[in-house]
Amino acid sequence: MRTAALTALVYEARSVVVTVRSELSPASVGPVIVSGMLAEQLAKELAAGAEPGAVVAHEGITTPFADVLVRIVAGDPADPDAAFVRDADRRGIPVVLVQLWPQADWTPTFVLSPFVVECRTGEGFPLREIADRIVEASEHGPLLAARIPALKEATSGGLVRGSVVRAAILALAGTGKGAARPLITLEQLRMLARLRATTTGSGPPDEMPVMAGGAAIALAAGFAFRGIARRARDVLPAPIANAAVAAAGTWALAKALQTLESRLQPE
Repeated sequence: MRTAALTALVYEARSVVVTVRSELSPASVGPVIVSGMLAEQLAKELAAGAEPGAVVAHEGITTPFADVLVRIVAGDPADPDAAFVRDADRRGIPVVLVQLWPQADWTPTFVLSPFVVECRTGEGFPLREIADRIVEASEHGPLLAARIPALKEATSGGLVRGSVVRAAILALAGTGKGAARPLITLEQLRMLARLRATTTGSGPPDEMPVMAGGAAIALAAGFAFRGIARRARDVLPAPIANAAVAAAGTWALAKALQTLESRLQPE
């Protein structure tokens, strides 16, 4: 039994190392390009505190390396807007549509893109909602957030919510099978790595020791959470207890990292 347990622990540690290396692998991310009416204004608001060139106001699709295109539509979507979205689709670039002053009888912009934000008259750009759609559309949310601070809150919130849900599902599905804890630990580690990437970007050399420490904490926490779940099963059905502890533990790890980062930030 001890040999089997030791073998399982070695395999889990190996999986953790692979996960850390994968999350720290260098990657590049293109800019967010804003076009349409008031593009300069929206680009300026999104680019507050951002790296130079991370948000660009420009008409048309000028590069195949853009990460996300934001198209501001003034009025009912016209043929040029539809052509813009089709061109982006051919290039594999997602489009976020921001519709100004929408009216009930206008063509729904959802037929052009699933990523839509409505901007009501007299209200200015809803930056958080636009950030949410950009993060949903992008495959590189953490890396974009590292370059564009306006996206960080949306990215972090989405990462934590997704990981909490996945951890609960893994715990629920693994009840009685004994295989859930390593999978939950890997999910938590991916979350921590991606949250960290919203600050540091793609795999700087000095991040390996930081992530190694995070991996050790995630592994230790996995055993601690298992003990808590075992005690919780005295008062709750096992599936509910396991899912609740997995979700709460995942949230607690995310909160701990965010608190630590806030304290380490220079004044």
